[in-house]
Amino acid sequence: MKRFVFALFLLLAVIGFNTYCLCAVKSAKNDVLMRLDELSETLYSEETTEKTSEKSDEFIEFWKTKQDSLSRIIRHDLLDKITSSSSAFKELSVFGESGELSAEIARCRAAIEEIWDSERPLLRNIF
Repeated sequence: MKRFVFALFLLLAVIGFNTYCLCAVKSAKNDVLMRLDELSETLYSEETTEKTSEKSDEFIEFWKTKQDSLSRIIRHDLLDKITSSSSAFKELSVFGESGELSAEIARCRAAIEEIWDSERPLLRNIF
């Protein structure tokens, strides 16, 4: 009977940890997408390049904090896609390259969606 209780406890611990990780990834995905939307809105509004540059800096700092927490849960190569795309935000916004900046924002969106899709407990992700 002790083995059964221990196995049940272990199963519940694994399910609990996985649920926590899934909630953390979902929360991070929503936060990152919200920040990217704000950056896109600033890019397409009548704001100056200084405001876009400021939003870019805010996103880069925000991403550094999110990446630190997500690196314990998610493979680093997926996180590096977002880091490499977001590293160009500041320079593209300073020089007024709105097309390139928009493309990098779209790459970041696609990467965060890929992370979410790869972490969800679906059969295609398990097998």
